[in-house]
Amino acid sequence: MTHRLSRRTALTALSTVGAAGAAVAHAEPAAAASGMPQPADPSGTGLLRFVFLADTHTDPENEETMTRLGAVLGAVEQFAPDLVMHGGDVTEHGTVAEYEAFDAAVPDALRDRIVAVPGNHETRWDPTAAQRRHRFIGEDVRVRDAGGVRVILADTTTHQQEVAWWSDRALTDLDEAMSGAKNLPRILVTHFPMGEGYYYVANQQQFEDVLSRHPIPLHLTGHTHRELLTRVNRRDQLEAAAVKIDAAYYELTGRIDRLEVTRVEIPDVSAPARTVRTPVTTYDLRPEHGKDDWMPREVVTGGDVASLALDVTLPGSFRGSVDATLYDTSVYAGRNDDLRWTPLQGRRRRFSGSLEASLLARGDNRVQVRVRPEDQSGNRLLTVPFVRGDRGIAWETRLEGMIQGSPARVRWDDGELLVVADSSGQVLGLDPSGTTQWSCQVAGEVRHDLLTLGDGRSVAVPDTAGFLHLLAADGSQRWRYDADAPFAADPGAGPLAGTEALMACSGSTLHALDVESGRPLWTVELPAPSMGAPASDGERVFLGVGDGCVHALDGRTGTPLWTTSLTEKAGSYQRFIYGPWNDAITVLPDGGVIASGIDDAWCLEPTDGSTRWRLEGSFQYAREAVTDDGDLVMATESGEIVRVDPVTGQELARHATAERILDEGFVLVDGVVYAASHSGLVTAVHLATGDIEQITRISTAPVLAPGVAFGDCVVFVDLAGTVHAVERV
Repeated sequence: MTHRLSRRTALTALSTVGAAGAAVAHAEPAAAASGMPQPADPSGTGLLRFVFLADTHTDPENEETMTRLGAVLGAVEQFAPDLVMHGGDVTEHGTVAEYEAFDAAVPDALRDRIVAVPGNHETRWDPTAAQRRHRFIGEDVRVRDAGGVRVILADTTTHQQEVAWWSDRALTDLDEAMSGAKNLPRILVTHFPMGEGYYYVANQQQFEDVLSRHPIPLHLTGHTHRELLTRVNRRDQLEAAAVKIDAAYYELTGRIDRLEVTRVEIPDVSAPARTVRTPVTTYDLRPEHGKDDWMPREVVTGGDVASLALDVTLPGSFRGSVDATLYDTSVYAGRNDDLRWTPLQGRRRRFSGSLEASLLARGDNRVQVRVRPEDQSGNRLLTVPFVRGDRGIAWETRLEGMIQGSPARVRWDDGELLVVADSSGQVLGLDPSGTTQWSCQVAGEVRHDLLTLGDGRSVAVPDTAGFLHLLAADGSQRWRYDADAPFAADPGAGPLAGTEALMACSGSTLHALDVESGRPLWTVELPAPSMGAPASDGERVFLGVGDGCVHALDGRTGTPLWTTSLTEKAGSYQRFIYGPWNDAITVLPDGGVIASGIDDAWCLEPTDGSTRWRLEGSFQYAREAVTDDGDLVMATESGEIVRVDPVTGQELARHATAERILDEGFVLVDGVVYAASHSGLVTAVHLATGDIEQITRISTAPVLAPGVAFGDCVVFVDLAGTVHAVERV
């Protein structure tokens, strides 16, 4: 019988270590912190007995998945490991029911031995701004010392995004966790793999910079659902097969200087006692000390409009090859197994060459240099930023935290200010030169869009502490509404019951507030969470919900009026991800309601939700706009700008940009669409002529928030926390 914990689940039952008051465990080994003897000395004489598994995707609605999970955990219980490490995607889409189903599947004997990291499936559709995964899995960076080994568990996921990112705090905690390990061998566990051809983690080089000071022998990862062994920068990496697909896990046994890895697979889950055991490899966990002899000491870039020149200097005399490739910005949160590397010429310490770069956008770019020594120590990889040509940036302002929410423009004195906020809770008012005119602090992180209200003289700021703030144009607070749950959704506004209303969701609760007073007009419980912006037509409120449907509510009372499904998928998970869960609803001038899921966009009748027209394509992420002539402008996930007749849904024109367009969307100004890609490429599409011109790549950090026209510029923000004012064409 499974023992149920009242407060801690199996994944968080292990105590963590660290300084008092720290949110992340690092500092000294657990035994030392409790006054007990130190863990076994890393001499190679102690025997280790670990298990690694990943991608269980627990879903109590999926009997096949649950059967595989039960069979694997049963086999692991028979093995009786000292520690079980889970590489993330514990659940299918991060619901309480899924976490509890995983918890119920864990045998008593393993309950105090499991540690985990979250994966993108815990984060992508999380309406609690990490509160839920912290409750069920743990804080972002934690350690566990076992058998003379320091296991470091690190979360690189990004709030409601597929792309991963090492936050400054996570990098600091990682550095301290490894520094505190002293001579203990280290194993790192993250969900996303890193290395050659991997673009899951957008700032991988910052991670490599930390590891250059603290080399780590073994990195265990999940996510790809494939077994793959790689080695880069003196670090071995094991990508695990998925429990959900293969009913497989890995036993890590032996000594620190000879850790044997065995894949254990259950071909027939109806007979879980019959397993297939396959030796995979052997690792040496003894730490390598000192600087890397083959990591480039200097990389100098140059060249002309057609090519990028490279000069690479290594620390010492070298035998092997050096090559390079441009960073593949077309890949979003994925991998490229077929990168084209260009050999550099040279000998001993100096190598040089050039790369074809005629199609490279001006602005911020990256090149990757690969060193392949003959001594069998494995490849080295270095990612180097460089700027190409005139960046086309009028000004930039850096904030303290990460930026995921769109800025908002407000009227101020005789002009305008741009209000922007970040994950530290910092809110700034910037003038048209980028100069800060005022700043204030809100209680929680700001991860969603700001919204201009009150005739352009106030701005709504949602935070993850559960507050919705209305700030005046001078930064003073007009009111603050407490939802007692994180605001992890974009707000919307519109007329309701004769007053201007602000609408936003905290989880599955929709709040409609009077803009003038902050008083709630009504609240209503939805059948699932919603993270997109609602809209209203004065009589009704429309919003996309995580049950796969668009919902219409009575504007006076919040009473449900109609529901229209945008997907034929079945099951909670499939309906959530294919539906309009984060779509910003648009109400057209003629009353039509535009809503989009993954597969297509719909125009619905406001009175009953019936279909006016339907347009195939993934239009869910970017917000729509209407031209001065009344045409509807939309953007597909693949990066196409589509002009549509709003009455019939007939496509009028389609223009392809170079990269994917997601939440960052586009800004429509004077007949020109300024579209931003996930990797910061800003492209101008002239609707009248169809001309397309790449303006600049504003950053090497992901751009995840919609932009805004401001003065003579269009402004976009990046995840690293920088505001970029791009000169208009």
